[in-house]
Amino acid sequence: MVSPAKKRFEQVRAAREAAAAEDLEKAQQEAKAKDKERAEASGKERPNPYNRGEGGKPRPSPARKHFDRARAKAEASQATPARPQGDAYELHKAAIIEDVRRLSDIQSIERKIEAKRELLPNYESYVQGVLEGGKGQQDDVLMTLMVWYLDVGELETAMDIAEYAANHGLETPDRYQRTTATLVAEEVADFALKMDKEAENQEAVLAQVQRCRALFENADMHDQVKAKLFKAEGSILDNIGGPSGALACYERALKLNDKIGVKKDIERLKKELKNSGQ
Repeated sequence: MVSPAKKRFEQVRAAREAAAAEDLEKAQQEAKAKDKERAEASGKERPNPYNRGEGGKPRPSPARKHFDRARAKAEASQATPARPQGDAYELHKAAIIEDVRRLSDIQSIERKIEAKRELLPNYESYVQGVLEGGKGQQDDVLMTLMVWYLDVGELETAMDIAEYAANHGLETPDRYQRTTATLVAEEVADFALKMDKEAENQEAVLAQVQRCRALFENADMHDQVKAKLFKAEGSILDNIGGPSGALACYERALKLNDKIGVKKDIERLKKELKNSGQ
């Protein structure tokens, strides 16, 4: 006999899935209508929703963005171990395989980063949909995009994905040869340490560094990587006038790795704090 609690759970789940399906159908209809209007207005064939335009720059339409987000959310919310991925995943996987192939033809790291920056808008709706509705099934497209967001310095979106990945145990594709925690911590730290001391966005970057540290502080990774993350946090605090916090971070970094390169900073900050009476 089905218990009242289980019956209620099944009713709620059925209602949620019905709502997700309704959202998806509505988004599909809107996307088709918008594309039809554009095609009729221009007298041309229906446009490719992933038209990248001249120079490979992505130009997803607002209707396509809405459709992609709703479909990704609906399919992610209905994912199961038996059917972990849906059509949205397969379509974006095919697109990202092609984009990775194109990127492999570029030798310059700087140009690769710029190319990723131009390509990412094609995937942002998919990312939003999965993060909103996902149940934590392994998603190599999402994890690859997390790395791309780190590469281009969009730390907030990267950390949104990293937090989702950490909460659900998602790992990076094998080609990256690092765990999610190690990869994110190291890339966030490297970005912060390369910042100009006069950069205007230091507080925004600090927020993501601290978010990363809090998320992965207890994760199993090499001490050198964790030390780099504490050094990065200390460096920004040092730059923006937080000597006590900077000192604590530097000391923690040194404890983890005595070759991290913060000994002189520790000595300087101790003198400054002593002279200021703190």
